[in-house]
Amino acid sequence: VEKTKEQLASLQKELSGKKKVVEVTKNEQQKTLTDTKSQEAAYQKLLADATAKKTAFEKEIFDYESKIKFSLDPNSIPQSGSSPLMWPVSNVRITQLFGKTVGAKKLYTSGSHNGVDFGVPIGTEVKAMASGVVAGVGDTDLECRRVSFGRWILVKFNNGLAATYGHLSVISVKAGDKVDAGQIIGYSGNTGYSTGPHLHLSLYVSSAVNVTTRPSSSCPGRSMTMPVSAVDAYLDPMLYLPSKK
Repeated sequence: VEKTKEQLASLQKELSGKKKVVEVTKNEQQKTLTDTKSQEAAYQKLLADATAKKTAFEKEIFDYESKIKFSLDPNSIPQSGSSPLMWPVSNVRITQLFGKTVGAKKLYTSGSHNGVDFGVPIGTEVKAMASGVVAGVGDTDLECRRVSFGRWILVKFNNGLAATYGHLSVISVKAGDKVDAGQIIGYSGNTGYSTGPHLHLSLYVSSAVNVTTRPSSSCPGRSMTMPVSAVDAYLDPMLYLPSKK
């Protein structure tokens, strides 16, 4: 009986998360419709403005992170290839790899992609890749729409690594929560600067990344709160995830 109750509680929690995804997605679509009033020209202008803001903001953050000093202690993180992390989604379809890829040269000011993108439908369960603590959650769209992560979660794992999950539709945890490997922490979405529904995953040395609030010159009058790390502390997630089947 107790086991059945636990299973029911888990299903109810999952259903609640799915309902939130539907609500959030509907609200996002309505906002875009309101902003453009169903006019193609207005939509294209909105898209162009978002792209310009995103480019300026990305350069601003890159310049800031490049000035942060960091020295890696190899013994503070797991050895690459040892697979200390599990996949953040059940069905793995990678649409953008880490580093200087062909797509990165076109999409990013630095010419390098600072994470891995997983192509998943809106509302896909997003899981903690290892046990750890939620170091912060937020939504960059509240301050400056369509320039960064959108809804994000930063988790610092117990193994010395940390990860930002970006472009979420729903966040199911809060700062300070302890999470277990495989635990659902949110649902994928299309928030922030995103050309289509996907999960963005940035991986870092845990000690080098922190949630930072700072004024943004590319979004005048706004202060952005998001994970910030020394450029040298970004890691290729594929070196720490399981071999793809």
